[in-house]
This record gives sequence, C-alpha cells and structure tokens, in this order.
Amino acid sequence: MFQHHERPAILGAICILVIMAGFDVWDDARQGESIDMLIWDVVLVGAVTGLLTYIFVFQPHAAHLRTRRLESEAMEQTAELNTLAHQARKQLEGLGVYMGVYISAQFDTWKLTPAEKEVALLLLKGLSMKEIASVRGISERTARQQATTVYGKAELDGRTGLSAYFLEDLLLPGPPS
Repeated sequence: MFQHHERPAILGAICILVIMAGFDVWDDARQGESIDMLIWDVVLVGAVTGLLTYIFVFQPHAAHLRTRRLESEAMEQTAELNTLAHQARKQLEGLGVYMGVYISAQFDTWKLTPAEKEVALLLLKGLSMKEIASVRGISERTARQQATTVYGKAELDGRTGLSAYFLEDLLLPGPPS
C-alpha cells in the first residue's frame, strides 16, 4: 500500500487536517453554534482522524510486521529444507557405497569374471546391448553372450531378474497384513 518512508508525510497531512478541523470547531464556537453541533463536529473529526490514522499508519505498519514475520519463517523453512536435502544426499551417498559393495560381493559369490561383472553392472544401469558393446569395445553378439553367462551363473531369468535381485533389498517391507 504505502511505503515505510511515506508514513511521516501521511502523518503530517493527518495532523494538518486535525489542526484545520480544530480551527473550524473553534470558529464555529466563536460564531455561537450550539453545544450539540460542536460536540458532533468534534466527534466526527475525531472519528475521521482515527480512521485515517488507522488506515494510513497502523495498517501499513502491521502489514510490514507480518511481512517480516513471514520472511523470517520462510528463511527458517528454507534452512530446514536445505538441512534435510543435505541429510538425504548423505544417505543416498551411503546407500550408493553400500549397494556398490553389496553388488560387487554378490558378483564375487556368483564367480563372475571381470568382463562379466562389467556387463552385469552396465545391465543394471539400464544400457542396451548395443550400448554395452559400444562402451566395452566389443561386438553386440559378445555382449549378449556375456549377459547370458551372467544370468546363468546367477540363476536368473534375464535382465529383469537381475535388476529385481538387487532392487528387492532396497524396497521397504509392505504394510502389515
């Protein structure tokens, strides 16, 4: 509505209006107006002055205080969100390390060769056979053969079974029955 620096000018204008109204009431009293009319003028001037003061001084000040409070709350929530994001990032990093160690250990248990381990890891990352062949610098046929060997040693039905084998350990248990 009004800027904080405009308040003194508005307050000054209200004071001038009050002084002018005061002179008007004084002039009316000098001219012999009835006491009822003078009281009515004073009440009316007081009500208008109070209303203007409320609208132009107290409302903007209250809005300013609300804005400052909301800004402070937003800053606190942003800080809390940043803290939670940092914690989540750390947990994901920890999970990545854990899964890397777990996957590597399982590959050793299945007695995969280094080439088969690399193919299995690329399969888990979702690369196509063509992409695996390109990354490893081998033919697509060789990549398919190594993938088939991985599935056989792991006793799994294919890429879906391989992914599900490791994904299953990440899933939280379902709701109780």
